[in-house]
Amino acid sequence: MSNNNFDNRIKKYKNIITINPYINSFYEFKNQEFKKLEKLTYNDKNYTISYVTNKDMIITPLDTEYLIPDEELYDFLYMKAYEELGLDEEKEYRLYYEKKDSDENSFVYNVFITEAEVIDRKFDDIVSDTKYIDLLVPAPLLFKTLYKNSVLENKDAHCYVYFTMKDAFVSVYKDGNFVYSKSLEYSLEQIYDKYCALIGEKVDRKEFFEILDSEGLKTTNSEYQQNLMRIFSEIFLQINDIVIYAKRAYKIDHMQKLFIGSVNSPIIGLSDYGYNYLGIPTFNLDFTFDIKNDEWYVDQLQYLMLKTGLDYIEAPHKIVNLSEYPRAPIFVKRASGQFILSILGTTVLALGLPLFYLIPAYTLEGYNLKLNHDNQELSKDVTTYKNILAQKQKKIKEKKKTLKDLENIFESKAKTLTSIYNKKVDYSFKSNYFYTFSKDLERHHLHLEELYSEENSFTLHLLSKDEKNITKYIKDVSKKYFDEIASIDIKRIDVSEKDGLYRGILKVVYR
Repeated sequence: MSNNNFDNRIKKYKNIITINPYINSFYEFKNQEFKKLEKLTYNDKNYTISYVTNKDMIITPLDTEYLIPDEELYDFLYMKAYEELGLDEEKEYRLYYEKKDSDENSFVYNVFITEAEVIDRKFDDIVSDTKYIDLLVPAPLLFKTLYKNSVLENKDAHCYVYFTMKDAFVSVYKDGNFVYSKSLEYSLEQIYDKYCALIGEKVDRKEFFEILDSEGLKTTNSEYQQNLMRIFSEIFLQINDIVIYAKRAYKIDHMQKLFIGSVNSPIIGLSDYGYNYLGIPTFNLDFTFDIKNDEWYVDQLQYLMLKTGLDYIEAPHKIVNLSEYPRAPIFVKRASGQFILSILGTTVLALGLPLFYLIPAYTLEGYNLKLNHDNQELSKDVTTYKNILAQKQKKIKEKKKTLKDLENIFESKAKTLTSIYNKKVDYSFKSNYFYTFSKDLERHHLHLEELYSEENSFTLHLLSKDEKNITKYIKDVSKKYFDEIASIDIKRIDVSEKDGLYRGILKVVYR
């Protein structure tokens, strides 16, 4: 996993907070009960979970085509994403990935790309209240927990459609593995706007959603039902196109089940409409997981976040975590904590000598009275200077924070631009050279006995039945990679009397 900064402290926290950042809806799981929260507050004993919806991410499969070492995989995918997706080089992106399936012969990865500025802006207020987010999950991956917890069997192909106020998306799973996801053009807010456009006037927003939630497509208001049918006809046309593409692209013979859900409540009649339109058995996405809750309906993504958070504790390496907002280190590991402890230690040592002479001091009562009098006089001066120092320290702290913020911004931008430049201009993968060698040797009917490499220098021990194959190979490589090779040299070609094979030691140095 590309980002697996798992904090072991969350294993012992019993309070789990799930956050929908798009409508500021929060739930707390405590004492085996799931309850709605009015607002977020900071508590370092809380385990906080949130999600990023489809529209705030780029989700794409990338094929490395051959095995890439783990230490080079992130850089390879990062560069490949820039080249194939046409990302803006002036923006900062964050990339996360997971293996698409468990097939060892497959080199395809699901890649999740977020724009740093967009995500930071979305979660600024959340992090201001909670101070950290332990787990941030891509919304399409939340459905994995249904298979992890045996709510659904991890076989066949399933499609999920979920409507939120700001986004609606389709996710496709095959054999319990995520394979594809795409946003729809109609969120619940866009459905409302489309309805108003159809009737040519602005209807009461609250009343519209009350009817949609309580009566859905089976409303007794014929005009409302007719216009709603027209809107969902367009929506299911998009869903059908997505299903057809997914089946063709990911070799899905048959879509066994379709689940449809909504942030507010199941939309009545939508499952029947889906089955009649798509011909796929359709069900309401409404799982409770036997979690105690007094509300008649809870946003399914809240439940899925809770279950995914519990799965993350068991197997963090199997879940993509987009969070760039870690909790602060424990007190003794913080710079401020270490500073305070050192001050306390110094203070204790400093007080040791006066305490040692405390008993003899009682015999000097007269001298002690004089010192007390002097102390009272000096206390006024001490108080004055303490206030002055406190004001100065406050100003220094403010200036340091401003300077630190500016340095962080500069360093972040500089690192991003340097990283992009190095990846696009200077960086080359040693595994690419190995791949090139194997193809060229195979084309010239040559065998390789040994291969040594140091930096960009490679020494190849060649073996051939015909001396001409070796010389042709050298000429071909010299011509083909003229711009990339600094030098190429072979001292001699010997023939073995024992087996009649020609051997040569070739040294190639790349620029």
